[in-house]
Amino acid sequence: MADVFDKAYEWKEARVARVSGLYPFFKAIAENAGTEVVIDGKKTIMVGANSYLSLSTHPKVKAAAVAAVQRYGASCCGSRFANGTLELHEELERKLAKHMRKESALCFTTGFTTNLGTISAMLGRHDIAISDRGNHASLMDGLQLTFADSLKYKHNDMADLEKKLQAADKDAGKLLITDGVFSMEGDLADLPGIVALKKKYGFRIMVDDAHGLGVMGKNGLGTGEHFGLHDEVDLIMGTFSKSFGSIGGVIAGERDVVDWIKHRARTMIFAASMSPANVAAVLASLEVIESEPERRQRLWQVADRMRKAFQDMGFNTGVSCTPIIPILVGEQMKTFSLWKSLLEAGVFTNAVIPPAVEPGRSMLRTSYQAAHTEEQLDQVLDAFETIGKKLGIIERKRPSTMLPLTVALRQPAATEAVPAPMPIAANGASSGLRFPLPGIPSRLKEVRNRLDAAWSLTGLPPMDLDRLQRQGQATLEKVRDAMEAVTFRAVSFNPEELAAMPKKILSRVRRNGTNGHG
Repeated sequence: MADVFDKAYEWKEARVARVSGLYPFFKAIAENAGTEVVIDGKKTIMVGANSYLSLSTHPKVKAAAVAAVQRYGASCCGSRFANGTLELHEELERKLAKHMRKESALCFTTGFTTNLGTISAMLGRHDIAISDRGNHASLMDGLQLTFADSLKYKHNDMADLEKKLQAADKDAGKLLITDGVFSMEGDLADLPGIVALKKKYGFRIMVDDAHGLGVMGKNGLGTGEHFGLHDEVDLIMGTFSKSFGSIGGVIAGERDVVDWIKHRARTMIFAASMSPANVAAVLASLEVIESEPERRQRLWQVADRMRKAFQDMGFNTGVSCTPIIPILVGEQMKTFSLWKSLLEAGVFTNAVIPPAVEPGRSMLRTSYQAAHTEEQLDQVLDAFETIGKKLGIIERKRPSTMLPLTVALRQPAATEAVPAPMPIAANGASSGLRFPLPGIPSRLKEVRNRLDAAWSLTGLPPMDLDRLQRQGQATLEKVRDAMEAVTFRAVSFNPEELAAMPKKILSRVRRNGTNGHG
């Protein structure tokens, strides 16, 4: 009988990454000064946080949070529906509704629960949800909580969206849901195109402006204001863990609609309310946002400077046009290496790998703050340029069709014992991997022998990478990522450790290497 825990017992990717020293997640921060943090006892420039206006460490914001704790305690210990509504909550909702230029606003404990609660409350069995395939996970999860039909269109593809609308039930209620600023690659929703289709087909629009509120538009009202279409957006969602420097979420729209959500959203009724400190911090941040527009201006100066500098160096920043600037690397292991080298150089970034992005599009996600100094930015750029050149990410020409396969293996030390190479089959071929490595230098033969020996321990059939390479660049990159995940630092593992390599990765390599699709 299967054990539901088997998947956890068999999953080894994280353990292998930790052993390799390339595990980029859950780094503990000892001190936080906004643009600078302390990690492993070392001061590090933070270009991975979403505190765009640098308000999480603003003196007024911190003082307001402390005062709220003194007056109300650390928690309300209940939901908004029961005992968890403070006068502070209602004051914040009134001020946010006025700021966001909507009739009413409702605050949730987090941005994630705002989306879950709003979507599940608004969409019923006979409704249709229309969503961008690039939407945030909270929007996707919200759709899973409804009985509505769900139509997903290609990212920012208005032609595909119109096809979906043409095929949809004309009599059904429809809600189009999209991010305003897409959080991974920093591009914007095609709101003008969406609004044009709204007028043609008749549907409501909900924009998740978690990364737009406080940043986009003349007054920081979000993506709608940026495009001059604020009034065309029926529901605006925002979070407080970005520009507002706290935690929580808000949905704003017509009074009757917000009141419906208030009484129907399960994440409102059955979740504890925002803490007094968080509410007070958002109120203080709102005052700063409205009284200091120069913060937003400075943020854009920083973002524009960094994007241009990265592009001038040769880095691929994708389609970013916001303070979120991705550095597209492609290969997963090279992305990890870049992340680690930058951290060692005193720069914190976020590594983003599949499934958060498509295979072959691994990246470092960077984001910037109004309080970043020119000196800090110079240090970040110097580190990126030096390490990017060292790793061959910049100043290299990529072939337009195919890339030769490379495997991230270190050179064996002279004193290390080298595993015996695999036996040669009767047809003269190695029984393991067959690499197209003509003229390989003799000093690398030991590395090849080690790789053959490592592969033999997996018990997998031979793989002909020549054939895979001929089948196209996209397939080759997927296989290479899987190969590297299995073989990186393989020379440092003993046979027992190699035998415990992750079964999921090995099966993926076997599948990519033996089926008809390569």
